[in-house]
Amino acid sequence: MVAIGTVLCFFCCFNVTRAWLLAQCGLNESYRVLHLSTHFARVFLSITVESNNFPTLIETQWPDNYLPALAPILYPRREAHANGVHTDCGLIQQATWSQVDSLSRLWVMDMGWSGYNDQADQLTCNPKLLVFDLIRNNLEVLRIDCGKYIRADGNSQVLDIGLGPRTSPCGSEKFLYFVLSDDSHLYAYDILEQRWHHKQLKSKKYSTISEFLPIKPRDLTFNIGGEILISDEDGNLYTAPNIFHNSTLLRSDTIEMFLLGTLLGPTRGLMVDPYGILFYVVTKFGAVVRCEYKEHITTEDSEIIHMTSKNIQQIFFGSEGSVWLLSDRWLRPHDQCISDY
Repeated sequence: MVAIGTVLCFFCCFNVTRAWLLAQCGLNESYRVLHLSTHFARVFLSITVESNNFPTLIETQWPDNYLPALAPILYPRREAHANGVHTDCGLIQQATWSQVDSLSRLWVMDMGWSGYNDQADQLTCNPKLLVFDLIRNNLEVLRIDCGKYIRADGNSQVLDIGLGPRTSPCGSEKFLYFVLSDDSHLYAYDILEQRWHHKQLKSKKYSTISEFLPIKPRDLTFNIGGEILISDEDGNLYTAPNIFHNSTLLRSDTIEMFLLGTLLGPTRGLMVDPYGILFYVVTKFGAVVRCEYKEHITTEDSEIIHMTSKNIQQIFFGSEGSVWLLSDRWLRPHDQCISDY
């Protein structure tokens, strides 16, 4: 661990513990972790494997030495995965993202599959969202076809997905948000009404031009007041009231974003802690950055708290104000990974 005010932790490989030894769930080839989410001590890993014939969603536990070691398992079960056979689109083709909501439901993004079978017939499985109830024995409670806006062939790459925020302190999340590559729209799925919305993002990007111009978002999060925060491909940061929580404003086709300022570059993993501090990754430099959230932000407000030569896949909050970093690297199933150093 490195003490930097807010504790920064990392993932590394070292022969100390058997935590996250994925060979225990039958994996016998190299893999890469695309994303992880947590629910108390439970951890859900979205992985990709070299041969594409192994399940891509695995449940394990947080690798703390004081917890009994539990072997990783295929989530929710092996039979729910395509395992390289793409004739049944109802199965999980490639999990890429997951998050647990305030009702203890696990949301999983399956990016689908597009390609050819052995007979040279083209097969396409649309991307979809799957929802599992972690309280009711991992029961699947909802599935949503995302093929209207998201393509499995890679022509509409998903740059970011965000669940929430809650509609009220005692309420639950109502919308799931999507940022797509080379697209100036923000897409939102209404969980209660089960319908899609898409709004064009515009802002007065330049002080010399009075009209609102389209923004191509790259990263998405929400501040502690529930307002939308967007960073674009130029490293600019914008905010706007969350019109999806206002039935009157929701009728508009656009969201007018207010330019807050400039970050150190195009970001990944934009997130805000409970105290309103902004964290993000500048992938070009391998830098994890902390920034005080305020009305006018300059590059001088951003503080680099860690740099690495490894590609950063994800950052996320842990316990007691810690920030964790997941590096993008290929691992072997017998690699023994620990949580920090």
